[in-house]
Amino acid sequence: MKTLKIVLYAVVILGAVVAFGWFFVSQLSPGGSGGRTDELAGVLLSPPPGYAIVERGELAPTAAAAELQSQALQPGAGKVGVKFQRQGAVVYWLADVPGDQLEERAAGSSGTRLQTVWQGGLRDRLSWAHDHGDFAAPGLPPGEKKNLYH
Repeated sequence: MKTLKIVLYAVVILGAVVAFGWFFVSQLSPGGSGGRTDELAGVLLSPPPGYAIVERGELAPTAAAAELQSQALQPGAGKVGVKFQRQGAVVYWLADVPGDQLEERAAGSSGTRLQTVWQGGLRDRLSWAHDHGDFAAPGLPPGEKKNLYH
């Protein structure tokens, strides 16, 4: 009877070790459970709900500003935006016309997701960006930057 208990315990412990080893190895393999990919984990970059987004490919910031300006200055424009790539990084430029606010959401190749918000002076900032490629127009408050992971 004592030998039977020892054999039973040994089989249970051996089964647990094999199950743990199988699970551990399956998590390391490229096709492991959970549909793992080689992409970076983290915050998904997307515009907030309610924005009408025009998607473009690789685009110079001045061209993206011209596109956003043409959308934002349309009669009755609400929340509009442009999605483009700048040196391989995905960028959203968003204009909340009724809220008089501009926003940039960018995802760099390192995986960092950044948000910059500029309050006020929407028309002046769009005009400046059309010529200079950024919304930091002189005489207007600077944008507020934050990391979207926090």
